[in-house]
Amino acid sequence: MTVLFYGNVIDQAGGAQSVQVQDAASVRALIDALGNRFGQDFKAFLLGDETCLLLVNGKGIMATGGLDTQLEDGDKIEIVPFVVAG
Repeated sequence: MTVLFYGNVIDQAGGAQSVQVQDAASVRALIDALGNRFGQDFKAFLLGDETCLLLVNGKGIMATGGLDTQLEDGDKIEIVPFVVAG
């Protein structure tokens, strides 16, 4: 599956804009795999309150099962930072 990073998520991933991940059965497993690749600080960043929005095939994971959202080969996961403007 393809994981795309946007905004400051790219910075947190050491400049990577996208990665391919194999054998992640759920969003939770995907985040574990990304933590193994980019470090535990990256994993904590992804799991932080209101840090990022995770989309699987264009749908927010809160509408599809949260961290237990099931993933399949060929899925596109986008990790987008929340933007706060005042």
